[in-house]
Amino acid sequence: MILDIQQLSLSFKKKSIFKQTALSISQPGIYGLVAPNGSGKTTLLNLIANLLVPDAGSISLFDKSDNQQRFFQSASFLQDNTVLYDYLTAYDHLKLICQLRQIPVAQIAKIAQLLDVADYLTHKKVSAYSLGMKQRLLLAMALIADTPLVLLDEPLNGLDPTSLQIIRKTLLAMKEHGKTLLISSHNLDELDKVTHKIFFIKNQQIFYKELSSNESSEAVYEKLYMSQP
Repeated sequence: MILDIQQLSLSFKKKSIFKQTALSISQPGIYGLVAPNGSGKTTLLNLIANLLVPDAGSISLFDKSDNQQRFFQSASFLQDNTVLYDYLTAYDHLKLICQLRQIPVAQIAKIAQLLDVADYLTHKKVSAYSLGMKQRLLLAMALIADTPLVLLDEPLNGLDPTSLQIIRKTLLAMKEHGKTLLISSHNLDELDKVTHKIFFIKNQQIFYKELSSNESSEAVYEKLYMSQP
């Protein structure tokens, strides 16, 4: 099992975020994670990445529980751009990850070329980056470790057409190489271009939906969250 979550419960300040819910992924591929703001998408990714501890339940990656030594070697996590340092370059960020995860520095040039950040890799600081440049750097930081599972929090948010095309192409290439990606996104049109396998969060529960050829995630979203009871 690539990812297995069972009986997951979590509350913040007496508000229940998840209540005895489950999620499982057994096959590689791209999976979407969709819900309105405040429903727990980022929280779920933080739980999987072991950055938060649930009140109850279990989370395992590749049959390794979160208290085993090799847990962090199984996954990488693209967080939002608040994790970037304005005074560092793209190269600085990627080199730091290489040092922390014992990755050959030669990988930096390869990943920079893949995501088209090579032109500003060393000479431009993050403070001068556009949103699209920051998102591509974040994706490079998530991919450089070459883990079998990658968690992506809003990688498609607010991007220009060029950045969208580069990131979409990269995500699909990762799928072809047997990777598993769990992507949270509000950009449902773009999400539909890379996957038809979607997890939705509603009422503290996680639901899986495999879209048919004539369905869109936006249509399912409207039925789940916007239709009157």
